[in-house]
Amino acid sequence: MSTLLHHRLAGRERLEALARYDVDDPHLKQQLDAIAMRTAMHLHMPTALTTLVLDNATLIAGAHGVDGWMRGGPGGPAEWSFCAQTVLTGEPYIVTDASRDPMQCTNPVVELDGLRAYAGAPLITSSGQVLGAHCVIDTAPHVFSEDEIAELQAAATDVVVAFEQHPSRYSTEYRPSFFNLD
Repeated sequence: MSTLLHHRLAGRERLEALARYDVDDPHLKQQLDAIAMRTAMHLHMPTALTTLVLDNATLIAGAHGVDGWMRGGPGGPAEWSFCAQTVLTGEPYIVTDASRDPMQCTNPVVELDGLRAYAGAPLITSSGQVLGAHCVIDTAPHVFSEDEIAELQAAATDVVVAFEQHPSRYSTEYRPSFFNLD
């Protein structure tokens, strides 16, 4: 893994903000899946995801239309994640044709899975921490309109509201192992 990317994603405050939510709550997953389905339908895209970006991995918290390697697991390496760029900038990250994008064209999800279009909106908490992204993806290039980006950002706000309704069951003293900050 790129140590630079790891360092940039490993902010203590951001990781602590992630630990404040019960990401294993089945009701939260249902809400996130429903938001993803609504987003995919409104934007006429085959796949929508809600991802949480850790320092070295991306977790899929909610999804609609997931296929391929993403279907079998909870996420993937942060360095493969387009969503990591959304987190790093705190702004929507748009790729209309990843096969022609200098930053993404050698990404394994582009080369092996054929991902072409990506639009992600950051999940920004009320405290200003960016947890991950709400995104849409496609295997065909797509030029995203301003209205589509606005719809995606509105859905990202709905995702953050859902997270805030599901605080962690653990005390502030306990952190699951993937949130080890020491």
